Amino acid sequence: MPISLRSVLISICLSLCLSLGLPGTGGADTSLQVNIYGPGQSRINAYLPAPRPVSADQAQGAIPSRVEDLSRILQEDLSFLPFMHFVSTEDILGQDEVRRLSEDDIDFKRFQLSKVDLLLTMKWSSSDQGREQVELRAFDVYSGDMIIGRGYVLRNEDHVEQASRRFCAGLMDKLTGRSGFYTSELAFVRKTEKDKDIYACTPQGRSLRPLVDLDGYCLSPAWSGDGRKLAMSFVGQERHELLVWDSESESIHRTTLPGNTIISPAYWPGNGWVISVAPRKSPDIFRLNDDLSLGDPLVEHWAIDISPHFDAQGESMVFVSSRFGNPHIFLRHMDSGEVERISFEGTYNTNPSISPDGRFVAYSRLIKGQGHRIIVYDRQKNSERQVTFGPGNDEDPSWGPDSYFLAFSSDRTGSYQLYVSTRHADEAKKIPTGRGAAASPAWRTNVD
Repeated sequence: MPISLRSVLISICLSLCLSLGLPGTGGADTSLQVNIYGPGQSRINAYLPAPRPVSADQAQGAIPSRVEDLSRILQEDLSFLPFMHFVSTEDILGQDEVRRLSEDDIDFKRFQLSKVDLLLTMKWSSSDQGREQVELRAFDVYSGDMIIGRGYVLRNEDHVEQASRRFCAGLMDKLTGRSGFYTSELAFVRKTEKDKDIYACTPQGRSLRPLVDLDGYCLSPAWSGDGRKLAMSFVGQERHELLVWDSESESIHRTTLPGNTIISPAYWPGNGWVISVAPRKSPDIFRLNDDLSLGDPLVEHWAIDISPHFDAQGESMVFVSSRFGNPHIFLRHMDSGEVERISFEGTYNTNPSISPDGRFVAYSRLIKGQGHRIIVYDRQKNSERQVTFGPGNDEDPSWGPDSYFLAFSSDRTGSYQLYVSTRHADEAKKIPTGRGAAASPAWRTNVD
């Protein structure tokens, strides 16, 4: 029996199970069943044949470069999904091409025998205005039903990347109920010859661009809840400052705060910015007023308290404290003010990030003989798991909007670069960010 897509359980461990009805299916017993709860996961075997022209006249010419680029980028972007595996042409029975792109004409039996679960097709046409029109479709090979179909106009290279991102988002939404991995982006610190600036790109390394370029070191970027503003620490030649960059006006609000250090800003949903500063002896965690002046303390202790981070509801804040001698991870319940300890193993735990749904806490731990590794603590199960294994050091974890993907920085190749994995320790994939070391990823959601 060939393996059908409906029998493939995609256990992405998001937090629920969905039954997704597909076009042309009659009821629940014939719909695509996608399980996205459990930790085990099965692969989807996907195949993307060569793009096909709509008309016979255009079939005589070469495939336009933008169409070829879209085919390549689409496969690269989908390959970031740990449950997606692309079947090579050599493994397809008979001819690899799909001559006709209607579900009524495709020989799905041939792809079933080739153990393909998901068939992607692309047809194109060129216009006299120097643009291409493409139609992308995804089919459940077992049932022959179309899962999703979208059309795009490619006028330039930016449109090629946008088309891939939007189609991938739609397909992932159909398969898992979540699309945030393809509708988000990362801000990060990029080291240049003499400075550290803030850049941004998609989690697949697309649309790379600078955001803040100053004479000094920009550190610890953090997005506001609406994704409009980006706060960061800034170490200039004379002093530390807090910078807040507005993405709409591209203006920067600069302010100084009491003490000599300004560490790791964070956004408390519904309440504004939070910062670690040292107005007295050691850093504590303070809420900032609307004008970015220092407000009331959230954590005040004789020890060092730094690196706050909040869940999407603003109900829990994780942070680092040295109150037991070594840096460990703690969690503050924002309604009651109660503080609980999260990490107990090791002597050096830092860089905490709590998942948007509030269930998981990721942080970096120094493990003897291994270096720094990413640990994920499950608050519901009261258990932890190591999810990265080097070589080198893995630090700065940051949760994706679905509480499933994790971005982090690692020097496993010699210099720090960005990688993406999942909370289930899937193989880490490098995010291409260009020249220079990259660190401190910060996830921004709902980017079109």
